[in-house]
Amino acid sequence: MNGVKTLKGSFYYRLKNKCHPSFGKNWLAYIGGLCFFLASACSEPNPGQGSTEKKFDRPGIPTVSSLRGEKHVFEDIIMPGSLLFKQNKLVISDKSENGYLTHIIDTDSWKYLNPMGVIGYGPGETPSVWTMESGLDPDYFWTYGLSAKTLSQYPLKETPEKLSVRQIKQNEDFFLAMGLTWSSDSTLMTYLVRGEDKFVEFTIDGTRLNGYGKWENTIPGNYSSEIIASLHQGKLMGNPKTNKFLKACILRDRLELFDKKSGVIISIDGPLNHIPQFKVVGTPGNQSPIVQSDQPLAYMDAFLGDELVFGLYSGKTDQEIMEIGRGETEIFVFDQKGEVLALFNLDTPISAFTVDEANKRIFGIT
Repeated sequence: MNGVKTLKGSFYYRLKNKCHPSFGKNWLAYIGGLCFFLASACSEPNPGQGSTEKKFDRPGIPTVSSLRGEKHVFEDIIMPGSLLFKQNKLVISDKSENGYLTHIIDTDSWKYLNPMGVIGYGPGETPSVWTMESGLDPDYFWTYGLSAKTLSQYPLKETPEKLSVRQIKQNEDFFLAMGLTWSSDSTLMTYLVRGEDKFVEFTIDGTRLNGYGKWENTIPGNYSSEIIASLHQGKLMGNPKTNKFLKACILRDRLELFDKKSGVIISIDGPLNHIPQFKVVGTPGNQSPIVQSDQPLAYMDAFLGDELVFGLYSGKTDQEIMEIGRGETEIFVFDQKGEVLALFNLDTPISAFTVDEANKRIFGIT
């Protein structure tokens, strides 16, 4: 069954080991359909200007703890995809294409409130949801549909029509951007699958503003930036409050943390510090890397908070996923300087998660 899982007030977990000061004292973990873990890292400066590399491995993790969760099942949610926490509510996307695009849950009462988002291609509609964004308005949230290349805004409160109240559609150069996340009320941070820049900023009308960081020489060998960028695909998210952005790589165990104010990109490698084996296919100018199926996957989801960075790690190959099933049981936690703080082992495999940082709660999807 699909569900959201949380550790409620009846469960209190105290870390046995001393945590990094920025992690907070007695960080209580409330969990929803996923698990939570913390890790430690050693840093290593990168000679490249404006970037820093940090590496960690399992033996260097200072705090390893286990968390257990409590499951909540909602029959209205057929195939949950991703999670967003806002205003003490959980917004849960639905990949079933049967009914509505998202569902809203009250996390205080654990009551199902209402669906939101009409499936389709008409005004105020969109066919699917890939990622969700909080945005800058406290009373609204955003969804991004990769197939329609559309960013759609919805109210948190129920409306009779359940349609998007605003939509931003990608066109021309902006069409090639993925993983849209707000960088201001009029600009979006993105990445290009085959671009040379790690992060690219556009205005909402599609004008390219800036590129940040370069992919060249990120891995050994004489590979083009397009090949390297493809190896580092993943989920992008931002925090307009801190003006920082995070990209969690799926194929390589790397997190890219970008501080727009300073221009510094912190690359966090670990726990395997592994560059996947791949072969290049295609003709010059139109080449792509094909990663071998026996290579472990890395970060399946992540969360960028005001104080902490969380990464849901896999470490399983395609074959292991077929045998064991989907869902991960490890979350690494880092501070905003890229230092790993702890590892939490979850008692239930989860596919996606989000964090209520103020109340020390983690919610996940089974």
